[in-house]
Amino acid sequence: MTNLWIFSAVLLVVAIVIVFRHFMQSKLQVADQKNMRGETNKDLYHEHLQELEKDFREGGIDEENFGYLKSELDRSLIQDISATEKELEAVDKKTSMLWPVAISIFIVVFSAGYYSQYGQYKDLETALSQPAGHPKGEQTEAQMMIAQLKVLHKEVQDNPENSDAWFRLGQILTNVGEFESAVIAFDKVITVEGPQADVYAMQAQALYYQNKQQRNPQIDELLNKALAIDANDPTTLMLIGMDYYLRQEYSSAAQTWQQILDSNGAGVNSEALQSAINEAVAMSGQPAATPPAMAKSETKPAEINATGPQLNLSVSIADNIIHELNSGADKTVFIYAIATSGARMPLAAVKLNASDLPVQVSLDDSKAMSPQMNLSTVDEVNIYAVISHSGQPGMKPGDFKGELNNIAINVTEQMNLVIDSIVQ
Repeated sequence: MTNLWIFSAVLLVVAIVIVFRHFMQSKLQVADQKNMRGETNKDLYHEHLQELEKDFREGGIDEENFGYLKSELDRSLIQDISATEKELEAVDKKTSMLWPVAISIFIVVFSAGYYSQYGQYKDLETALSQPAGHPKGEQTEAQMMIAQLKVLHKEVQDNPENSDAWFRLGQILTNVGEFESAVIAFDKVITVEGPQADVYAMQAQALYYQNKQQRNPQIDELLNKALAIDANDPTTLMLIGMDYYLRQEYSSAAQTWQQILDSNGAGVNSEALQSAINEAVAMSGQPAATPPAMAKSETKPAEINATGPQLNLSVSIADNIIHELNSGADKTVFIYAIATSGARMPLAAVKLNASDLPVQVSLDDSKAMSPQMNLSTVDEVNIYAVISHSGQPGMKPGDFKGELNNIAINVTEQMNLVIDSIVQ
């Protein structure tokens, strides 16, 4: 940002120099005209005086007439000089110092006002918060965190009802160890959107880390609130399972994590979670649980609620995003629908790889994270497709997204959803 302001200041100085240069040239031109006309008047005076003296010497006029004509000639010279000075003074007033000063002030004020209204300084600030591997610039992780905190802090000050900004701010504050501030940020999300299972879980997680990974009544109360809203909330169950694991209650940890897999929650890294379950089972010395994919092989989710709403999507990636993806490994794609107002939990979700796109998918009640929260419970939804750099659900700065807003759930025709922008 410093280089931007320096460059802008240099441009303003150049503009002001141009204005004053024109002013000084006008001043010099007036001075040159004054000198030239003064010299011309003097030359004409001497020429007429010589002719008058010649006539006097040759006897063409007497002494009395000579004196009279000479005095008239002197008076004429004085009048010409006076008229010239008045005329040039009028011109000089037009090039008064007030004009370049006024023009310079106008340039500065207009430039500042125009840039504050139409400039892209916010985009520049946001660019500073992009991940280190992002094409817009390279930063260390610490620099990225600081930049994101600055941008989000300003955003929640300007738009205190922006629950997404409060949620992301809470996540970052948790990551940097500002646990009390993180709890306050998540409280703001609840104030704006109402009780949310994942938000209560994030509050519990911040307090859990602050309490040196020990549960207490306050943490238990938050976890109970989360489970009361959604008994299969992945964020809540992950924290509970981790606490069991750290307390060496490996069987309870495996059962808790298995519940996440059995619920088919969107955005869950099934392979990593299954690996953690297997490790916990091995540590407990008990037989491994049947993998959820095998246990449910005879179930056809698409037939669970064939009469419910079905949103048909053709999901693709814009060319400019494809260019960015070609330089790296395959990424995880989350396609989901959330209510236009109220709870932020996905009502239906699908997890794919970026290499699978373009693809046609359907969102229906069979892809809900909870039987109590599905497409049939709302009238309108916002639909998102997010290419996640971290492989985790949720939109984070630097991820790629596409969205369709205010879609009625009774829409039957196929909709095109293009991933064409960067999450700011």
